[in-house]
Amino acid sequence: MGKFHGGGFQAIQEYFQQKSCRFCDNPFSSEGIQLLREEPGVLVVRVTCSSCGHPLGVAIVGTNNRGQKERPNCPADWTKKDIDRLSKNPAITYDDVLSAHEFFTKLGSDWAQHIPRLRRAAQSQ
Repeated sequence: MGKFHGGGFQAIQEYFQQKSCRFCDNPFSSEGIQLLREEPGVLVVRVTCSSCGHPLGVAIVGTNNRGQKERPNCPADWTKKDIDRLSKNPAITYDDVLSAHEFFTKLGSDWAQHIPRLRRAAQSQ
């Protein structure tokens, strides 16, 4: 299933493995803990006793810490600084890409003349 099917699901398995079945008193095993569904911030699991087959039930488990802000929908390689600086901006549209392409095409082959020379700027200071 996806990004939560790791640490969050593993923590849920470990939690339920510390509990015992009310019918046979055996502890739940990881084989009896099935991930049914995942959504951002929530995992839905079914817990069944592997020893006697009786179901404990379905658990809906939140995976976000209350004190932790939910990360905006942004590229995974963005740093916190990138998120703070860029996440409030509107998404780039198809027209934005076409406009940028036209701009760079119009610069021509001598596009480097538009880049400031660092040595001159440093010497003039």
